[in-house]
Amino acid sequence: MVKRVACFFTRGYTESNAMPIFLRKINNGIEFKQFCPNRTKRRKRPGEEADLIDEFSGLTGSDLLKYVYSYLDNHPGELTVYDAVIIEDDLDGRFTETPGGFRTKVSKRTVDFQKHYDIVACEVRKKLHKDDTFPVIQIFAAPEIETWFLSDWNNTFGLVYGPKFFSILSSKENQYFSTMFQPYIRKNVLYGYADQIENYGYFDGTYHKLSSHISTAFDSFKVFIAQYGSIAASIASKADLKYSKRSHGDEMLRHLSPDTVQEKCSIYFREAFNLIKNL
Repeated sequence: MVKRVACFFTRGYTESNAMPIFLRKINNGIEFKQFCPNRTKRRKRPGEEADLIDEFSGLTGSDLLKYVYSYLDNHPGELTVYDAVIIEDDLDGRFTETPGGFRTKVSKRTVDFQKHYDIVACEVRKKLHKDDTFPVIQIFAAPEIETWFLSDWNNTFGLVYGPKFFSILSSKENQYFSTMFQPYIRKNVLYGYADQIENYGYFDGTYHKLSSHISTAFDSFKVFIAQYGSIAASIASKADLKYSKRSHGDEMLRHLSPDTVQEKCSIYFREAFNLIKNL
């Protein structure tokens, strides 16, 4: 008998259509039913902005949990037929132990994180009148879903900005960009976090959003390469060469390999990966 899993996802534009596709790559024997967020009105071509009703988009953190709890309270019988609940969220800067200097890397779950995880699982089970054996799987993109994308470059940035999808660049320009941009990101965005990417976020005690730094890196990269010959200068002149979670995240998530992600995101993602795989 096919297991049914009720899903609540954060935000909207990246996860709205593609997250169930991503989860089915982990376990294709499960029926994933999406309750949040609402899907985009229609499938968009790569690079186009998604069209999402705003009422329930952008939910994350405590707002997402409020929605989950409210939904369970207002639909008491609807989820009783499901075999598990999945809640997916960005971790952002929450539950980081002692935010510190430029190269702070906290490679473990904190006590506060585990308390939060256990409280959420307990609350969901209580509202569904389930016992402690009922799976409440919490998937955290730490700090953001771009962590997953950077973990599997060839199927995300390398694909979406490659010749198949990204017609703005010529084939020679695409080859040049693909060769230069990934090491630029590793050096100028990830710094010492390239091999501990789930710990990214705090610099000198201040939290920095990975998605914002990636977006900014496109502009700084174009300035950096503009001096290196005609092909580089041509790439630098492309105003449409940019990153937007809303425009590109959906397509990246569709092609992302969860097996590759769990190899590099072992602190938070791997546990959820294993729980879903073994349902």
